[in-house]
Amino acid sequence: MNIFGPMIRRPVGTSLLAIGLAIAGLWAYLLLGVAALPSIEFPGVVVFASAPGANAQTMANTVMAPLERHLGRIPGVKQMFSNASEGGAQIQILFDMSRNADQAARDVQQAINAAMPDLPSGLPPPQYFKFDTSQIPILLVAVTSSSLSPDKLYDLSDTLLQPAVAQVPGVAQVQVGGSPHAVRVALNSAAMAHVGITANDVANALRAANVTAPQGTLSSGDLQLTVSANDSLHSVADFAKLVVASRKGVPVRLADVATVTGGQQDRYAAAWFNDQRAVLLQISKRPEANSVATVEAILARLPELHKLLPADVEIRPIFDLTATTKSALHEVNVALLMSVVMVALVMLVFLRRTRPTVIAMFSVPLSLAGAFVLMWAMGFTLNTLSLVALVLCVGFVVDDAIVVIENIVRHMEDGMPALEASLTGVREIGFTVVSITLSLIAVFGPMVFGNNMFTMLMREFSVTLIATIVISALVSLTLTPALCGRWLAHERSAAERPPPGRLERWAERFDQGFLRLYERWLDWAMKHRRLMRWQPPILLVLTIALAVLVGMTAGGGLMPKEDIGLLQAQVRADANISPTQMAVRTKAITEAVRADPTVLDVTTILGGNNNSGAVGNRSTLFIDLKPRGRGKDDRHETAQQVVDRLSAQFKTVADLNVSLTPVQFMGGGGGGGGGGGPQFTVQLTSTTGASLQQPTLDLARVMRGMKQFSDVTTSFDSIGKQQMLEVDRDAAARLLVSMGAVDDALNKSFGQAPVSTIYSNINQYQVVLASDKADTLSPEALLNTYVRNTRGKMIPLSAIAHIRPQIAPVTISHFNQIESSSISYNLAKGTTQIEGLNLVDQAIFAAHLPPGVQKKYTGQNQDLLDSLTNALLLLLAVIAAMYVVLGILYESLIHPLTILSTLPAAGMGAFLAMLLTHTQLTLMSVIAVLMLIGIVKKNAILMVDFALVAERERGMAPPAAIREAALVRFRPITMTTLVAMGAALPLAIGFGTGAEMRQPLGIAILGGLFVSQLLTLLSTPAIYLWQHDRRERKAKRKALREQIRRQRLLAQQMPALPK
Repeated sequence: MNIFGPMIRRPVGTSLLAIGLAIAGLWAYLLLGVAALPSIEFPGVVVFASAPGANAQTMANTVMAPLERHLGRIPGVKQMFSNASEGGAQIQILFDMSRNADQAARDVQQAINAAMPDLPSGLPPPQYFKFDTSQIPILLVAVTSSSLSPDKLYDLSDTLLQPAVAQVPGVAQVQVGGSPHAVRVALNSAAMAHVGITANDVANALRAANVTAPQGTLSSGDLQLTVSANDSLHSVADFAKLVVASRKGVPVRLADVATVTGGQQDRYAAAWFNDQRAVLLQISKRPEANSVATVEAILARLPELHKLLPADVEIRPIFDLTATTKSALHEVNVALLMSVVMVALVMLVFLRRTRPTVIAMFSVPLSLAGAFVLMWAMGFTLNTLSLVALVLCVGFVVDDAIVVIENIVRHMEDGMPALEASLTGVREIGFTVVSITLSLIAVFGPMVFGNNMFTMLMREFSVTLIATIVISALVSLTLTPALCGRWLAHERSAAERPPPGRLERWAERFDQGFLRLYERWLDWAMKHRRLMRWQPPILLVLTIALAVLVGMTAGGGLMPKEDIGLLQAQVRADANISPTQMAVRTKAITEAVRADPTVLDVTTILGGNNNSGAVGNRSTLFIDLKPRGRGKDDRHETAQQVVDRLSAQFKTVADLNVSLTPVQFMGGGGGGGGGGGPQFTVQLTSTTGASLQQPTLDLARVMRGMKQFSDVTTSFDSIGKQQMLEVDRDAAARLLVSMGAVDDALNKSFGQAPVSTIYSNINQYQVVLASDKADTLSPEALLNTYVRNTRGKMIPLSAIAHIRPQIAPVTISHFNQIESSSISYNLAKGTTQIEGLNLVDQAIFAAHLPPGVQKKYTGQNQDLLDSLTNALLLLLAVIAAMYVVLGILYESLIHPLTILSTLPAAGMGAFLAMLLTHTQLTLMSVIAVLMLIGIVKKNAILMVDFALVAERERGMAPPAAIREAALVRFRPITMTTLVAMGAALPLAIGFGTGAEMRQPLGIAILGGLFVSQLLTLLSTPAIYLWQHDRRERKAKRKALREQIRRQRLLAQQMPALPK
């Protein structure tokens, strides 16, 4: 019984259903979000805490350690990495993949709340952020002005631009980078001592004089009035006239003991666009939003906003991170067009009829429409991975339609009417199509399940592929034969058609000649089938050897290095460099970068751009490169070549460490990456509690001596000098001065501490207290600070303390609550990430680390190791799942092995192509191998299924059945392979931004398909006949034994001959 018969007999109804699916798919496509990466919420949280003025040791002891203790009690914590620096602390918590991201975030918030009593008083509550790929910025905007001060420019951006951009559909968050306006009070310690007041007195006076609170109402029987008072201060002049004390009836105003100015809240914070001071807007999108449409909407809105700003204010979009997504969308369109052309050419060459060609083309848009509907229903986005899945789908969604149409046309060529040929063809080929579909689902199904990073990243890719495959099978078994039964019935018969033209005669000769050539090789292979059966094991050994060879020559990594035209640089100076000098040196580096002919513009941020709240000894550069092309003004080099040239140029700068890396969405395999600093990291921990400084420096020394490493830095490289104020506690006790009063006086004078808030109509500003001696390194700046004792007398710190120079680490790291050290590095040109891991092991052996010191890989190194393990397990799971599915379908333990024997040829071809093109082993290579597993076993299924039907229904002998199956199925197998290669061709050619990410996929698929097409068409019949030959040999041996037994019996029965 043909379950698809009713739909085949009703072509109008089936066509209307197909039209409905196409309309729904178009509507879903318009609603789908577009993003660079799948919307994934990894169960990970980052906690930030800031305390301006605190050194790294203070942050580690008083903030980071209490938070770690409470966060470490959360169930399911897999890894915790903490880092304390000047003014800030950051804790990264990774949970088991089984944990829900939202629940993990709630647990983190509860742990922060529980830790608040253990944290210093006055510390702003720590903030946390979930790991979410949708939070990756899609656009940076630089706002510059030639006349406005930086704080006024920040105020303009924060009050006008930020709310307007945040209202653009699709925008989730707009972060304004810079420092807001503030009233700065620089205290004169000598003047304060003269009138007998302390910094704490000034702070209290400012808080008391600047308040904003409700004053109540007055009401009579008929009228009610609101009471208000001038209880708040707003301008610099208002604060300068403030009376902070009274001595002998004479008021002491703030201007008498301090200099009051307006400026930045953090006067050291700075950013530049090229050579102009700038404020940066960092824009992120909503998870479901279309990133390309969102960026285009923002760019369309900016000219309107520019009209509302002063004439000299410029708004420049920079660092557009949607270029890769746009390129992938363009490549999908090209692949669709190329696939349609390939389908048309292949069908015309092999069938030489127009209507079957048109019918086959319908399967492409309908399959994609079904995939779009499912993606929209499941909340997926069009991203780099799902678009690659759609490109590859284009190649084999037509396979089912081609197989069905070829079978129908073959019956029509034998004289069968069109509708009967459609019904017969689907009945014959239906089980084959179902087998192909289920086996493809078995390939990609395991990637849908699992709780590791690899499967979470590949989930949208797998679901998209499975949806497209299922829809393609349904279309090929319903709409395709229905249209064949209707449209092909009206074709003219062979006698009525005009004589074939030259091209048609050439195509026919090509088709027949190709088939005759294959028939000769097939007969040879079947004659020498014992030899051909050695092909799969030999190819399996070659596959493993070639994979090792590719890893040794081209190397490997987590992801291919892509060129999206963006670079990031991190400039690191001596730990004690002043912010002013750091700005000067950073601007010199920026000018050198801008002078490079490939650079379009440079945006610079003073500081590490890490939410620590301190400038420190680092600065960050965001570099836009010119578009790559062949024109005069285009960039002719890759981003990595630009990085190599600039890095060599900056090696000559002795007192600065400049680390450049190409920006990538998904970490690269080699020296590239998106971290803005050394990309790869190894952690050292001690199980014995011994100091890690010397082992870390020894390992770094060995690594710096190896040419494969570059930009090697450690957490002990930056040792900062400090002014250690040693208080004589006995003297302090005699003078009735508490340590709390000393700390408070130092913080108020040198910590840029906000002490009061100014409320305006639409914003709030801080009043910042500091000492006018904060810019000097003289010990007197500290010792001449006064504190009031418990009896109200003014005591200088010089009376109870002295200054001692001291060195201390600039950063302090913990790994899983244990003090750790880190060594970060980049890889030299030509060195891959896998090679880097082996070289690190060699360096550790050469450094002779003491017992108890252990290495831990974090970041991209850990991701690579996890992905390699998961990929191997996934490959085994896929093969096992395919064997089980095929065994159930064919009710056999042998036939699935026949089908799986085609896999080594595809693997060998893929790795051979990668070796010839020097393509790295990456996650994309694993995806390509999985795709090939799904595609090439189709050849064997087509032949095995036809041979089994011939044996069962027509009683043919296995050799004759498999020979006929190979010859009959040769044409559809060749057609489907050529179409699949045509879809992979644009990926292999690699055009557009970020093509390096997709190119390995196309190269491996082309190589695998080409080799498997050449070899498996000959080896599959030989392996299919193994069981038959084994039965034949057993039967011959049994017959031979029976003959020998009869001869012996006969010999026993014969009388003996006379002597």
